[in-house]
Amino acid sequence: MAEVKIVNVSKSFDGESKVVDDINLEIMDKEFVVLVGPSGCGKSTTLRMVAGLEEISEGEIYIDEKFVNDVSPKNRDIAMVFQNYALYPHMSVFDNLAFGLKLRKYRKEEIEKRVKEAAKILELESFLKRKPKALSGGQRQRVAVGRAIVRHPKVFLFDEPLSNLDAKLRVQMRTEISKLHKRLGATIIYVTHDQTEAMTMGDKIVVMKDGIVQQVDSPLNLYNFPNNKFVAGFIGSPPMNFISGTIYNSNGLYFMNTDEDLKISLLEKYRVPLSTLINQKVILGIRPEHILLESSKYNLMHKHFCSINVAEQMGNETILYFSLGEAELIARVTAIEKPSAGEKIPLFFDLEKLHFYDGENGEAIR
Repeated sequence: MAEVKIVNVSKSFDGESKVVDDINLEIMDKEFVVLVGPSGCGKSTTLRMVAGLEEISEGEIYIDEKFVNDVSPKNRDIAMVFQNYALYPHMSVFDNLAFGLKLRKYRKEEIEKRVKEAAKILELESFLKRKPKALSGGQRQRVAVGRAIVRHPKVFLFDEPLSNLDAKLRVQMRTEISKLHKRLGATIIYVTHDQTEAMTMGDKIVVMKDGIVQQVDSPLNLYNFPNNKFVAGFIGSPPMNFISGTIYNSNGLYFMNTDEDLKISLLEKYRVPLSTLINQKVILGIRPEHILLESSKYNLMHKHFCSINVAEQMGNETILYFSLGEAELIARVTAIEKPSAGEKIPLFFDLEKLHFYDGENGEAIR
């Protein structure tokens, strides 16, 4: 396996606007790195530049310390799994798995050995004689992954491989790909727009927006310490709540929302980062699970009465939607607690779990 280095890489299709803007990434040997972001953020284009399927406008890419800007895709020693499987419909599963090896003129014995190894790993042994049309979506995706495995490449590239599967199959395939990574000790670069996939699969996550990397970090750090409002709102489901307001000092530090119907006394831990922002606009962020229906630690909570707009019963939990001035907020509570729409109830904000962002540029205030 190998390291991948992306150095000051940019891509422009028209010579003016950049769909990928000055990306720098270092992907370590055997690391599982996920590129995540909304549609059009440049993540697939970045992956295709690593694969050699898109020309690089600026910058350099290295695979296993080898400069590959001018190296053709077939000579980069990578294997790519596409969103649409890209299987040959007239070929059997065996022939689909073997096709790339035959093109490279491997011996028949070696081809058979590698295909059977991959089929065993992916539990495809009983399907080797079938055509793709006789397979389920999940089985077709496993064939696509198997075609990459037989190559024994230095780097695996996955371009939204699960987006065509139903919800249950996506969960199953997530687990299978994660297990495969551990079994092969592979270097994997994986593209998805689904933040749940990113959080559950990646050793390291790269969050992108408008062609620019917003944050590179572990899943836990992304969730607990987002660099800016975009990352905070993109990572987490339901997303983080945001309330616009002002910091002011009145025998202590307070946050008041724009509508002046929410006043929160801030803990001492926020004094240093926020004391320079007195009377300035900031954005308060709080995750849905940190808004509670009851509290055993009242000194560290803020109590506020709100009317529930919608209550979604999810089985193991209840998702509450409510309004606070102009802000539309979400709370996640246990399924035992079952308030109904229209009911006015007390909600507790966990003061230990507040996040603050600059009111102008959205950068995190640490």
